Amino acid sequence: MTDVMIYVQHLLGIGHVRRTALLVAEMRKAGLSVGVVSGGIPDDAIDFSADEVIQLPACRSADLGFSGLVDQDGNLVDDAWKDGRKNALLAAYQTLSPRLLLVEMFPFGRRAFRFELLPLLEQAGQDGVKRVCSVRDLLVRKKDISKERWMRDIALSHFDRVLVHGDPAVFGFDRSFPFAADLGDMLEYTGYVAADIARNDAGPRGGVVVSAGGGAVGADLIAAAIAARPLSGKYADVNWDIITGPHFPVDAFAKLAANMPAGITLHRFLPDFRERLTHAVLSISQAGYNTLMDVLAAGVPSVMVPFAEGGESEQTERAEIFAARGIISLVSANDLTPEKLALAIDNADFPEEFELSLDGARIGAAKIRAIIMGKDYGHLG
Repeated sequence: MTDVMIYVQHLLGIGHVRRTALLVAEMRKAGLSVGVVSGGIPDDAIDFSADEVIQLPACRSADLGFSGLVDQDGNLVDDAWKDGRKNALLAAYQTLSPRLLLVEMFPFGRRAFRFELLPLLEQAGQDGVKRVCSVRDLLVRKKDISKERWMRDIALSHFDRVLVHGDPAVFGFDRSFPFAADLGDMLEYTGYVAADIARNDAGPRGGVVVSAGGGAVGADLIAAAIAARPLSGKYADVNWDIITGPHFPVDAFAKLAANMPAGITLHRFLPDFRERLTHAVLSISQAGYNTLMDVLAAGVPSVMVPFAEGGESEQTERAEIFAARGIISLVSANDLTPEKLALAIDNADFPEEFELSLDGARIGAAKIRAIIMGKDYGHLG
């Protein structure tokens, strides 16, 4: 028997996976055994550090607009594929035999996977297994309120607890989910899930880190950053590291590498990315949840350009909130030019103090352990 089974599915970037890995590490520190069931494309850079990892038949988003699902070979998934994957997921559940099932995002996202998740959740309910949703602070805005009602109804009927990885002192889940109040006491906050990074507040800093996220997007940001470097009055003469992410297109990476200006080093992946942030004078990135948390934990000034394609709203909304608090500098994707980016780069700063809970991994793990043990630690913080 496994204490916790975690279901996670990444479609473009690997932010969901990185947040899950931080939670796994804290669960294991809390003495829990953890099995992860992953449905995304396998990646050597991903280390869940779980007791067991089960890989389902993999799939990803067909495009940036999330128009459909394709398998590992790029073929559109059909009903036969879905049926096979549902059976594989139920088999993984039987293998792990968990005391608690933790589902990442669903039902507040990953609706396309209800063909396998609803049967899984129903089976866990029949077996008396606790069912917990792990969800980030902000959801992508929906134009059809009936979908949000469906999210609420599934949460109420198929889950025992909803853990929101955000800080209500900044904003509550109701900011992006209108039926949050209907969830009542089953809705709890963990604080933001951030890596435990040793900050370099006293030591020297040098160099600029440009990161395009872990997914297949970010080419425009990288191109603008390269062009902005000579326009910067502060950082034109320091070394810049550009990290494309492991899923950046191979052809585009090769083209960039062949034309990289002096003073800039191109990387596909950096295992010591978080450590480099602590020694950098500036971070330039998209505004995904995990990248923002890394920047805050490292205490580095930052310029963020939120990903906003395919109707995605959560990066922009979160970045606007943090920019209004003076924590980050913001350039919208629509306004992204080398000149505007260079201006934001030269004006970027990091506040001496800010109120924000970054201990969400530890608190989340403690809450999950308490649920398993049958203890009421609903407001543990």
